[in-house]
Amino acid sequence: FAANRRSLRVASPQPRPEGVADEERWVHVSLAEQILVAYEGDRPVYATSVSTGREGFETPTGTFRVQSKHVSTTMDDLQSDDPYQIEDVPWTLYFEGNYALHGAFWHDGFGRVRSHGCVNLAPADARWLFHWAGPELPPGWHGGFASRGRPGTVVHVTE
Repeated sequence: FAANRRSLRVASPQPRPEGVADEERWVHVSLAEQILVAYEGDRPVYATSVSTGREGFETPTGTFRVQSKHVSTTMDDLQSDDPYQIEDVPWTLYFEGNYALHGAFWHDGFGRVRSHGCVNLAPADARWLFHWAGPELPPGWHGGFASRGRPGTVVHVTE
């Protein structure tokens, strides 16, 4: 039971960020709890454990909007002291520069800090989020960018 207790996460309801409409979809990421909760207005509709940025690679806090989304993409940082290159990163939603919510098939350490700053989700959770969150993609499209007519979902990251 002690091992399970360390893995247990409790998602406390969060108030809608300023500027989010009554029924608008938005995402809350808690760095302290390592959880993500998807909301429709004030109603939580999905929750899962995540892995965010470890020391030296912290995930930014604040309120952002998904800028673009891609069924898969290549991610790399070959210039850092801890270089990496991963092809076919699934279900990627960029919300601030190179920071994204995305599937991580290369580890199962969700619920603990681990990433280079992105919010890692299990691939099945990332797939659900990708299809739920805006911007909506036309059928058959591999990716797209948010616009006034196709806004990105709000991503609210807190300590």
